[in-house]
Amino acid sequence: MSSAVVPHAFALAKIQPPRPRTSLVGRPALELALGAALLQQRLTLLLAPAGYGKTSALARQIRLLPPGTALAWVTADEDDQLPRFLACLGSALEPHDLPWRVDPEALATLALGERGLRAVADELINALAGAELVRGLLVLDDVHRIADPQVFELLQLLIERLPQHWGVVMASRLEPPLAMGRWRAAGELSEFRQYALRFNEDEVAELLASAGLPAGAGVARELLERTDGWAAGLRLNLSARPGDSAARAGVLTQRHLFDYLAAEVLDEMPAELRSFLLCCAVLPELTAARCAHVSGSPHAARLLAEVERRGLFVSVLDADELTLRLHDLFRDFLEDRLQRERAGELPALLRRAADGEDDLPRAVGYLARAGAWDEAAQAVAGRGVELLAIGGGPSLARMLALFPPAEFERRPELHFLRGLSCFPTFAFDTMLAAMQQAEAGFRAAGRDAQAWRARAYACLAMENMAQTEVAARELPKLLALPLDDGTRAFVCFGAAWAAYAQARAADVAPWFEQMLQALERVPEQPVWDSCFFHSLMVGMPGMDGLLERFGQRATALFGDTPTQLRAGVLHARVWLAFSAGRLDEAEHWLARADEDCRWLGRPRSVLTENHMAHTLVDAVCGRRDAAYAAALACRHDITEHGSAPNRLTHEYEVIFTHSRAAWILQDEATLRELDARLAQVLNPYEWAAARDDRCFSRAFIAMLEGRLHDAQALLVPLAIDHESSCFFPAAQATLLLADVRLRLGALDEAAATLRPWIARAMGGGSVGGALLCGWPVLQRLRDTRWGERLSVDEKAVLGRLAATLAPREDPAVRAARPGGPAARAPQDEAQLAPRVRAEGLAGLSEREREVLARLAAGDSNKLIARGLDLSPHTVKRHVANILGKLGVDTRGQAAARWREDS
Repeated sequence: MSSAVVPHAFALAKIQPPRPRTSLVGRPALELALGAALLQQRLTLLLAPAGYGKTSALARQIRLLPPGTALAWVTADEDDQLPRFLACLGSALEPHDLPWRVDPEALATLALGERGLRAVADELINALAGAELVRGLLVLDDVHRIADPQVFELLQLLIERLPQHWGVVMASRLEPPLAMGRWRAAGELSEFRQYALRFNEDEVAELLASAGLPAGAGVARELLERTDGWAAGLRLNLSARPGDSAARAGVLTQRHLFDYLAAEVLDEMPAELRSFLLCCAVLPELTAARCAHVSGSPHAARLLAEVERRGLFVSVLDADELTLRLHDLFRDFLEDRLQRERAGELPALLRRAADGEDDLPRAVGYLARAGAWDEAAQAVAGRGVELLAIGGGPSLARMLALFPPAEFERRPELHFLRGLSCFPTFAFDTMLAAMQQAEAGFRAAGRDAQAWRARAYACLAMENMAQTEVAARELPKLLALPLDDGTRAFVCFGAAWAAYAQARAADVAPWFEQMLQALERVPEQPVWDSCFFHSLMVGMPGMDGLLERFGQRATALFGDTPTQLRAGVLHARVWLAFSAGRLDEAEHWLARADEDCRWLGRPRSVLTENHMAHTLVDAVCGRRDAAYAAALACRHDITEHGSAPNRLTHEYEVIFTHSRAAWILQDEATLRELDARLAQVLNPYEWAAARDDRCFSRAFIAMLEGRLHDAQALLVPLAIDHESSCFFPAAQATLLLADVRLRLGALDEAAATLRPWIARAMGGGSVGGALLCGWPVLQRLRDTRWGERLSVDEKAVLGRLAATLAPREDPAVRAARPGGPAARAPQDEAQLAPRVRAEGLAGLSEREREVLARLAAGDSNKLIARGLDLSPHTVKRHVANILGKLGVDTRGQAAARWREDS
């Protein structure tokens, strides 16, 4: 198998509609009714047993659609779980340049989140609605093969709100599990069942005539009665040798009739063609190269052309090279004959079918059927990591489940993949157990390098399993080993987090620097991507410069394409700007991070950073509703969707971040509720910062209640000269302590508290913690008559900090807003849209303006990509940015804005 192919690749035949046979007889009644349904109905259903010509009818009809009709065809397979189905659907829609706001490759990731299926349906509906065309069709063939109920749940949501100019078409042997009663009652559903699809007497007569056989009324009527208009039976009757087959077949069921007549057809073939078909029956689609490899025949191209010429129950797909798809009935028949006649050859045929198969689930399925567990494990291990990077966790889990327990247990690479799949969802308990099994297996096999890497991941899991001390001891031991740079970087990443977890603030930056040095020797994105999560370290001793260096290097190496890695860089830049008091810049980077989070499908791995940033930045900017929405989303995620160890380890941090927002907004009721909640969640899993966070929370309550001496006692141990945890608590505590002492009338002590901090700020140190104190505190510190206690320059620092927040706390705005005296009315997308539109094209980057100019000229994404030397993926991302910045929904509307404003 080639590892160069992207891991989510599937057989292109799945999204290629079949070409209609030129020899098909006309069926005017069916064609008229089906054609009208495809152009008018919300849902069209072709429902009949195998062999009734559902696919053939659709293949013929789609060729008769009016010019400009958009078509997305997906043929389902048994292993089409939701992620794979979404990948197929997104690729099938690719030629139509839909205005995606989420990367279609990230729809599977989006489905994993809160209300994931509804979110995916929303994105699909919005993209379809923005397509500027008269009619579009989503055609799903062989729907009966789909076993994943999530696919049908998504289809239900999609069809319910399908844009008027789109329709869904399904061909299936079984009625799909959809609530179709409302669509049926509203006349929005057309159904073509077995009776509608059967041939009538006139059509049978025409079929006989086209085959050069007697077509009298009696002959046609006899054949119709024998087959009941079943297309497969009709064709086999025409293909089988004459004799007593008709009389004997008349007493058989449809399936037995097919097998009986197919045997006659197969037995009459030349031996070479017969052997070729039996060997290639393991392939769902046939191309000359694939058939030659599997069958070993040097004449595969000629034999494939002969199969097509004979019309042997195959569909010709709309592909660049001759590609045939075997009908299920014929393929099942051939496989059964292969099993009975040449069973010993089947494992080797399946192994060869897996060779060169770009569709990983299909390849692993071949190898599993062959019992080739070593090759199957090698295939999964070779591409499973890349599959995880694009939300392929469910597909990977299904492949791992194919292995018998005994085969799975003895393969450490499979345990490693299982553990790795837990990392993005923070299921640290499962991750730890899997990585420990992987390490033991690798070590027993003498595969030390892999064992060391598994140990590194196990240590990271330990840090979230109340075993931080163990991890902190083990990680430095690993560094004494001859690690490759990728593993070394990840070990240092884990060691930095171990130091953070234990509040060893001075040790974080040295470990992070070693990590960065190792990364800079490995310019491979997956290696960097494993170390992306670090924005919480901004402000810790020595970290800011290292984080800036990380971001610059990552951007230089991997460009400006949205990835998990870039989202991590953007979140770090939010806090680096905030740390310097550049609040507008912090908001800019947060907006960029929002765009990436959405484009990536809002994966949990980046949402935690995003929610925490929004909680505090929105609170500082007076957006109460937005701040609280982010805080509650973060709390809900960790309590409802995370593993128990992750919740126990980090819930305190999420609650305290919410509490800090409530302090900024001076929301006493919420502060009291959160303080009580912090006390309730106390547990042994928590990191060292939890103790200080509870102390800080009690200080908030004491300050609100006017218990200033209590507040002073609580703040003193927190007001240290360095940051020991995320988002500047030491600086915030220092300024709050100065304010408390000021309110106690101790001006000398207040000034003495401020001076060292102001000196560090004037020397380029962080001022972000001061902004988290909120407007009332900064206003009071600015307006105090300090006299000679503070110099003019020191007072100026306080003035500048207060000025940063003052415009956001305009009294007129504060008095008018409904959210209370310390909350600013939120700006939702509807409120922001008029302002965005008023800015015209000024908000677009130079590259976005180039893309928009070509879009306005009528170029497709493919042409734009070629003209600007970009990837089509990047063009889609630019189009999404353009639509968002202009506040429009379609490419045509964006083009009109360009023509208006240029």
